[in-house]
Amino acid sequence: MFGRKKIGIALSGGAARGIAHIGVLEVMEDLGVNVGAVSGCSMGAIIGAIYSLGISCEEMISFVKKTDWRGFLLMSVLSPSKVGIVNDKKVDGVLSRFLGNKTFDDCKKPFCCVAVDLISGKKAVLKSGSLKEAVRASIAVPGLFQPVLKGNQLLVDGGIVEPLPTDALGVLDCNYIIASSIVFDREDEIIPESKMAKPDNDLKKMSVYSVLDKSMNLMHAQMVKGYLQKADIIIEPRVGGFGFFDFTKAEKIIEAGRVAAKRKVPEIKRKLRIR
Repeated sequence: MFGRKKIGIALSGGAARGIAHIGVLEVMEDLGVNVGAVSGCSMGAIIGAIYSLGISCEEMISFVKKTDWRGFLLMSVLSPSKVGIVNDKKVDGVLSRFLGNKTFDDCKKPFCCVAVDLISGKKAVLKSGSLKEAVRASIAVPGLFQPVLKGNQLLVDGGIVEPLPTDALGVLDCNYIIASSIVFDREDEIIPESKMAKPDNDLKKMSVYSVLDKSMNLMHAQMVKGYLQKADIIIEPRVGGFGFFDFTKAEKIIEAGRVAAKRKVPEIKRKLRIR
């Protein structure tokens, strides 16, 4: 708590690039920021759920370092399901490793994640029941992952409507919001026009994954603007140098999160009155 304010942190989506949130959370812990609640979308839902259970950033980083991501991606993408190009079994294994049969009631910090119901077309803020099922719904990018059937709902990735779940924190009674929102710029994002690739050259280099990647980047960048306005502190890891499936570069992505959070340390200390 900060005075009478309950601090919540919202973690955006971003596939592999969302791993940057681990670096952000690590810096928050080092500063002594008392996060009272967590919301997540897509990859932010995975990181948020694990963190809310009380699992340390150190343990998450250790898992990232030890995992054979090349093998993980190879087995996932080469065994597609009928309604998605990524096989669920490998993903389920990772989620089971941390979430198991735990429910939202097991969380040490209140947690929620965002999904979308394809039947009603409405946003679903998930905050009860199975953690793994909820997170699985929040990461179900249409066309990539199989949707999750929950009761009368058919749930997919919440990034379609709320890529940065600052609104969702309202259900957890937060009135002071920190946003960890990845951006798709590089640290050296200004590229001279003379060095920009021509469209025909770009097309030759593209795959279904790179087209999906670029499309989702544009969608995320436009949609996230309104949700940023609801945050009191904004941390923006620059991860434009990494791709949608760049899990093999996870350590560098985490470092991008640390760098972004450290830049905000003076503002965080001032606003939260941390010495």
